[in-house]
Amino acid sequence: MMKMKIAYLILAHDQPRHFQRLINALNSENVHFYVHVDLKSNILEFDCFKNVDNISFIKRISVNHGGFSLTQAMIHLIQAASESNEFDYFIFLSGKDYPIKCNNFIFDFLKDCYPKNFIDFYHLNEQDPQFFVTISKYHFVDLIGCSPQVFKLPLRIAQFALKKLLPRRSFVKGMLPYRGSQWTCLNRPSVDYVIDFLNSPKAKNYINFFKYVWGSDEIFFHTLLLNSPHAVDCYHDDNEIKKSRKRLSKNKYSVGAKLHHIDWSVDREDPAVFDIGDFSALQESDALFARKFSESKSEELLDCIDELLLSATKSTRA
Repeated sequence: MMKMKIAYLILAHDQPRHFQRLINALNSENVHFYVHVDLKSNILEFDCFKNVDNISFIKRISVNHGGFSLTQAMIHLIQAASESNEFDYFIFLSGKDYPIKCNNFIFDFLKDCYPKNFIDFYHLNEQDPQFFVTISKYHFVDLIGCSPQVFKLPLRIAQFALKKLLPRRSFVKGMLPYRGSQWTCLNRPSVDYVIDFLNSPKAKNYINFFKYVWGSDEIFFHTLLLNSPHAVDCYHDDNEIKKSRKRLSKNKYSVGAKLHHIDWSVDREDPAVFDIGDFSALQESDALFARKFSESKSEELLDCIDELLLSATKSTRA
């Protein structure tokens, strides 16, 4: 029987106590954690694990929401993890995620599904408003985000003017753009393909294009894999994706890798921060992980998850 090994690629920037709880919940002999902590955060609050040899904190950069810096942090994580040949799956998580299935269940599920990539996606065509907003205009998110406060407003004004004056951008030649959740689960061959591409001469133009895209973390890897031979391994569910994009007002889990339960109810946060009232929905969910959680608001819920959902010692999946 195949021995499944998982590399968890974690992006964290706040809530160090929850981050520690996440690591403890997922820790086992068959996993390794690769962690990027935003350079703006205090690393000492996160790096508090003693005698734990399966956690690696990678080189840090300052991350800006919507900027290429977030994609760059993801690239650094996948590059670090790919240096070891032992992993079968690479799973992106945020520091606000938490498992809602026990480790044995997760391993069994992924063994049964291998080599499926859990990466939701849809074609981002030129008629889609998201194409116009995210791709066709220049965005200088990281330049603005990393500038001193006194320069931020003038830079935002300059960005607005350039969006009006500059012509629409053409997408990367020879590729179709795809978009989806950044919380993906990729098999080894797909990750090897990504690494080979990033080390190739073609990567320079590809990366340079995405440096000025809004939300490139939701497009960069999706486009690369869906324009590759590994597209056949990418899980796709048209009906679920259509539902997710409509943001229905009922509880549902996102198709983000179909491994995450995310509540996009319009009357809650964007997305919802779970509390004890969400326990039944998480208990009934088919997902392996959920987000978002808060150190304060979610504490009682997390205790229930630990006691009632993660305490199993073996998979009970039918």
